[in-house]
Amino acid sequence: MNLPHLKAVASEITPNVTQEFLGICDGNYYITVEIFDEFWNDSKKCICKLYGGCNKCYRSRANNVAVIGTPCTTPSPKHNNKTSTKHKENSSKLTISLAIIGVMIILVLLALSFYCFKRTLQEKRGLLFYTEDHTYHCEAIDQFISFMNKSKCKLEVAARLVKGGDPLRLSLEIQKSDFIILVYSKALHKRIQAWKSNQDYINFLKEDNSALLTVSLLRELNASNKLIICKFPQVPNSSISSELPSIKCYTLTKELNSLIKKIHRSRVHQELAIRVKSNKLNHKFNSLTNTIKNAATFEENNSNWFEDKYICPKKMESLNEMPDYSANFSDGCERSIFSVPVSYMLEQINEYNDSSV
Repeated sequence: MNLPHLKAVASEITPNVTQEFLGICDGNYYITVEIFDEFWNDSKKCICKLYGGCNKCYRSRANNVAVIGTPCTTPSPKHNNKTSTKHKENSSKLTISLAIIGVMIILVLLALSFYCFKRTLQEKRGLLFYTEDHTYHCEAIDQFISFMNKSKCKLEVAARLVKGGDPLRLSLEIQKSDFIILVYSKALHKRIQAWKSNQDYINFLKEDNSALLTVSLLRELNASNKLIICKFPQVPNSSISSELPSIKCYTLTKELNSLIKKIHRSRVHQELAIRVKSNKLNHKFNSLTNTIKNAATFEENNSNWFEDKYICPKKMESLNEMPDYSANFSDGCERSIFSVPVSYMLEQINEYNDSSV
């Protein structure tokens, strides 16, 4: 019968060796004592000697020893397997927990990003139409454009987009724009009154921005559902409501905040309110306010400025039909190419697209 072996080590020859064995289980054992000779090759110091020289130290064996009542602390293979399995289970649970936490963090970050994106004002692009009443009026328009661009409402002057006689480009820009602004002025009001009598002022047709405006174009802008009217304080509300009653009109700069909110299609928005409020304190807002005041002062001090510049209206053959570019007004002036109805332009574009399919 093979018994488990317990070994004790002594560093000197002695009749008694004390050795403590830890972590052994119940059972029968045999014990051996082995001498550890540190100076085995030194004849003067070695422990085990023979004939004056060093000799090999032999291991002695004690009687069999029975160990009873001592708890077994030596891990068995089965216990090792259970521990390993439990460790793997804990590791797997930890990995799953970390993965769930990671997914939750990613979802929270995505939600925050989407929320910030929704709250951040996205730039809107618009077209601007106006008549070139006088220098002060045009300066106010320039300041208005500059201010709106800072409020993420990028304004493109429509007449500059069709510079070079490309009216088809204008119809495409109308479709692409997010909003359209028409600056309603005293000059535009008088021109609309002339249109009702099938007349127009020749000097308007000599100005790029003024010449772009026609009866047909106004109808197209109104039908686009993108049209917004702005006016300066000196223009009475009654003149606008009588001509374009269904279009909301904003007075500059009194209703500038409402205009920007309208363009961004936003309710009372904290970021927008802060942005607009800060704009009121900057140089651009002050410049816009001053140029509007200068325009109003000029018109008040020069009551006949319109008649002096635009003289009187002349009879036109037609404002609603497709013009013949070789035709003339009754006074001999050539018809502007910008009098082409936008509806005709759109028909031509659609026909071209259908033919190219």
